Amino acid sequence: MAARAGSFMKAADELCVTPAAVSRSVRALEDHLGCQLFHRGHRQVELTEDGRFYLREIGDAFERIALATQNLAARRTRRPLVVCAYPSFTIDWLIPRWSSQQLREKTFDLRFVTTHTHDVDFSGDIDVAILTDRAVYQKNVCEKLFIADLVPVCSPNYLPPGTSAEDVEEWADGLLISDTRPNDWARWAEANGVRNFDPFRGRRFESSPLMYQAAIAGMGIGIGIREVLLREFATGSLINPFPETVPAPCPFYLIRPPSTESHPDFAAFRAWIRREVGAE
Repeated sequence: MAARAGSFMKAADELCVTPAAVSRSVRALEDHLGCQLFHRGHRQVELTEDGRFYLREIGDAFERIALATQNLAARRTRRPLVVCAYPSFTIDWLIPRWSSQQLREKTFDLRFVTTHTHDVDFSGDIDVAILTDRAVYQKNVCEKLFIADLVPVCSPNYLPPGTSAEDVEEWADGLLISDTRPNDWARWAEANGVRNFDPFRGRRFESSPLMYQAAIAGMGIGIGIREVLLREFATGSLINPFPETVPAPCPFYLIRPPSTESHPDFAAFRAWIRREVGAE
């Protein structure tokens, strides 16, 4: 550093030490090597022939040390990747898988925020969003992750045994609808050719988690994403009352502005989540 700056004083400023400390360190190195590295002037220093040789030999190593130091400092101070998704998907799908990954290998750091709409503002802190029903995000990258299944859900004892999807009069008055996903019943009805009911009329809830809780409590029939409700299906708190029907497709997208590509954790996060959906 003193060689590059041509001054012990400037080198001391960069190192946050005194010029005397730099001078003593250089003198100790010269004594160890048994040669003089600098010609000392009043305010400047100049490398000797031995000093120039030594700098050529070790200069690259010092550059690598400086770069590694800068990169380590940046790694320690960088902010987490901010991921935005629906509350139910974040709680029941993202966080359990991310927690397992963190226990195995901490390769990236995430911060979660949630949304009840498809309108995500990427001009703030949000780096990437995971949403369904691809909206038009101008100048952003939309990458399909996977296609989930939309299925009816209710508590095990809500409907009489043997009730089928064709028995519309038995269940259509008990529809539960999430304001986050108001078109899901219509999509399921179209996929199964079920008619003679209004897919937009029913009890409304602000979010899908609230609608799921209402279904568990026996208030009616909701419609939800199978992959988000694996725990409820496993415990039996929710069932698909019409197993003879087909799920309606529900695509999930990874959406981000181009600037997110430069975040140091994005590449690892993208590779991880694609492995997770591949495992599904």
